[in-house]
Amino acid sequence: MVRRSLGAIANALDMPFGRRDFNVHLSDRIVLDLLALADFVLVAVAALLAKFFYITLVLGSEQASHPYFVAGLVAGLITYYMARGYGLHERGALLDWRARVHDLLFCIGATFLLLIVVAFLFKVSEDYSRGWLLTWFVLSALLLVLWRIASAQILAWLYRMGSAARRIAVVTIDDSGEQVAEQLRKMPGIGVTGVFATNGAVDEANVIEKVISIGERNEIDEIIVAFSRPDARLGAVVDQLSVLPVHVWLHYAELGLPIRSAQRLGGLNLLETRSRPMGEWGRVCKLFFDYSFGLLCLLAFAPLMVLIAIAIRLDSPGPAFFRQRRNGYNHRIIDVYKFRTMRVMENGDKVTQATKDDDRVTFVGKFLRRTSLDELPQLINVLKGEMSLVGPRPHALAHNHYYRQHVQSYAQRHLVRPGLTGLSQINGLRGSTEDPELMARRVKMDLFYIENWSFWMDMKIILLTPFKGFVNPNAY
Repeated sequence: MVRRSLGAIANALDMPFGRRDFNVHLSDRIVLDLLALADFVLVAVAALLAKFFYITLVLGSEQASHPYFVAGLVAGLITYYMARGYGLHERGALLDWRARVHDLLFCIGATFLLLIVVAFLFKVSEDYSRGWLLTWFVLSALLLVLWRIASAQILAWLYRMGSAARRIAVVTIDDSGEQVAEQLRKMPGIGVTGVFATNGAVDEANVIEKVISIGERNEIDEIIVAFSRPDARLGAVVDQLSVLPVHVWLHYAELGLPIRSAQRLGGLNLLETRSRPMGEWGRVCKLFFDYSFGLLCLLAFAPLMVLIAIAIRLDSPGPAFFRQRRNGYNHRIIDVYKFRTMRVMENGDKVTQATKDDDRVTFVGKFLRRTSLDELPQLINVLKGEMSLVGPRPHALAHNHYYRQHVQSYAQRHLVRPGLTGLSQINGLRGSTEDPELMARRVKMDLFYIENWSFWMDMKIILLTPFKGFVNPNAY
């Protein structure tokens, strides 16, 4: 009875359970999700530990633990989903924890900032000690980093033991299987069960039968059917392999394009090679944040902008503001607002970029350009829906036309709305764009932002902009 129950559990979890041994093999996804769930648990536990250490031991108070535990559960949930959205629960992020520890700390910091804002809005901040909050934050950061170190060790050990590796069989109807297997073997957490090549009707039947036999012994989690050119046998091979309860993937070697997702539309099988950036709800979220936070920024900076405008008018003849035509979202031409920093206002087919000690730059203009304060009027563009707070920086039409011809994928920067600040700016890639190599690096960074956008990435860029984006020696 007990043995039958264990066998049922083992089959449900995809664990081989034989008469003589009990060889446990967990799904790679289950292991990763269980390790990730600890983020939620540890943040909640840290709230209680902070209450015990600071409230009970240090202050000597006998307050109830319930309010602190509830706060811990809420913060744990936020941290969990924030880390998941940031890709911190994937295999690579857990194994190479050192490369992503700063992202983890950012998620924790953003969680606590959000909690502080919520507590302030609901007028409950006075119910919690600031000393407890600080202790909780430090304990949460420490426990989560230590757990990341432990998770990397646990995963590496499970992969070495073969207990959590994704066991993949490569079935090929031509000679492309070995190349696929060679790439798979280089990946951590991947185990290649074998490469099975079919060569004709007789061999094909024997090979498929062998793969099914191995699969029935629960030694395969996934099957990749590799082919270098379409073949009439492909459908029959996949159909025969479908008797196994495993994932079946197709790999078309000649198709060099990345496949984002697949969809069946009526009788058509569609492979998506490029998805719309940010998605529908992502765009709504970004637009709402741009309008709300952009309005707050405009109101906060309004007194400073008035003083800057007066300083410009006193420093040199001409208007305080300058409008320049640039390409916006989907290549639409927009008028971008700036404070005037030069004695000329070029806005035609030829725009000469400022250089070091350029005599066209005014005295006030030098300060504005160095500190990026000349960009503040672009908050108006944000509220008009023409720009975003975060995104690739727009360039003058003349520069845009030149770099579209000389820098690969340059035009893809216009898949999203341009921004006041961006990933390139906080990484020091700003200033003069006369060097095509420098521009290529900037474009690469902008495209990375577009491909990997998340709301939390925007928050990170905004938080880092005052420290890394405003003042830059490359800005003339």
